[in-house]
Amino acid sequence: MDGKSSAGNAPVDVEQFKTGMRSLAGAVNIITTAHASHRYGMTATAVCSATADPPTVLVCINRLAATHDAVKKGRVFCVNVLRAEDWELSTSFSGAQSGEGRFRTRNWTKLSTGSPVLVDSLVSFDCRVVKTITHGTHTVFLGEVDQVLIGKKGKPLLYSEGQYAKLASLTLGEPLPEGLDYWGF
Repeated sequence: MDGKSSAGNAPVDVEQFKTGMRSLAGAVNIITTAHASHRYGMTATAVCSATADPPTVLVCINRLAATHDAVKKGRVFCVNVLRAEDWELSTSFSGAQSGEGRFRTRNWTKLSTGSPVLVDSLVSFDCRVVKTITHGTHTVFLGEVDQVLIGKKGKPLLYSEGQYAKLASLTLGEPLPEGLDYWGF
């Protein structure tokens, strides 16, 4: 099999796909950019390393998001990797607040691209867009990293099954402690 569906196979049900993807745990990030004297930002889990040489990250952004058009026009973005205790900030950038209000809390700065950088994130990757790929409802932006800011130490904020979670340090074979797997938000 080559992985392609044959003419007799029904297409994958979108809701079934979404349900399946909810079980894929992802690090929670805030993608930020600045364009035309405005700051934009959104919470995202669709982020990963693309290549180490040159250092490049990949972000997927829904074309309906305001941050999408700002990244597309400005050709810069920053990936701010959140710490476990940053779940409220993630919620703000997920829609609980809009516009500039999202940036009123916490300590923000700028690096070379001018995108907002969260000073106390785990790490921030300040990037310039080098390639875009439009597919379905999203655009994949490949960003070559201009600068890296190592922030506060901590554990990453994760998201799975519609809930925030935190990473537990386990010894090989040790079961996850009761009640530690998910926060009840």
